[in-house]
Amino acid sequence: MTPVDLLLVEGFKRQGHDKLEIYRAELGQELLCLQNKSIVAVASDDALPNVLVPVFKLNDISGIANFIAAHCKLSIKERAGGQHG
Repeated sequence: MTPVDLLLVEGFKRQGHDKLEIYRAELGQELLCLQNKSIVAVASDDALPNVLVPVFKLNDISGIANFIAAHCKLSIKERAGGQHG
């Protein structure tokens, strides 16, 4: 997987790398970030007032991308068409 600046993967909940949790309240599952210190942020469809990590709305693509870039110490450059990368 080299050379890359960032690799996003789905799954691997039990691995030690930093994670972004996707939480959907309607599924009724427990928040993992309350017990898993490797979760550094949550994207959710609901307000999560007791969560100590940053929480983003599921559709806040720019906010999530900016957080990931800052957390990984990467810069985001504007591309033609307004896409970030």
